[in-house]
Amino acid sequence: MNKILFLFFLFFGLQASGCNDLLDTDVKILNEKEFKNLCEYSDHTILVVNTASKCGFTYQYEQLETLQRRFKDKKFTVLGFPSRNFMGQEFNDEEKVSEFCKATFDITFPLFSIANLKNSTNHPFYKKLYKLTRERPSWNFHKYLITPAGEIKSFSHRIDPEDEQIVSAIQDSINL
Repeated sequence: MNKILFLFFLFFGLQASGCNDLLDTDVKILNEKEFKNLCEYSDHTILVVNTASKCGFTYQYEQLETLQRRFKDKKFTVLGFPSRNFMGQEFNDEEKVSEFCKATFDITFPLFSIANLKNSTNHPFYKKLYKLTRERPSWNFHKYLITPAGEIKSFSHRIDPEDEQIVSAIQDSINL
């Protein structure tokens, strides 16, 4: 019996250890009551972006979706985190955010609940990102590229998602 318990804990312990502490975070899905643990993406290259629907950089949604569709079969995903931190440029209502993203840009990548990200203190995932990078978003559409090995690169909101710097970093991570 002890051997069975040991094997059980060894097997499930190894499964759980495949996810780093940064991704081992539950985040609320946009306009839903359910949460998702980001460990689901531990074997992916992830582009994390704080988004806003009423910002001068909102056009980046189109480029983010292009990257999502281009590389999704290569274990890549964009994760969007709407935020009202920068001049309130996001809707208050999550249903409106969801409708806007689908109707305007046909967004297929995961979007999570509207969150306070500026100070990186109210959102558990962004709190961990700040601790690791010492860099907080200074505006909407700041991007963090996270590799399956746990490496993190940070990109300003002024750098478009389809900029060569970001595309090259994605391709390097997914071995293209």
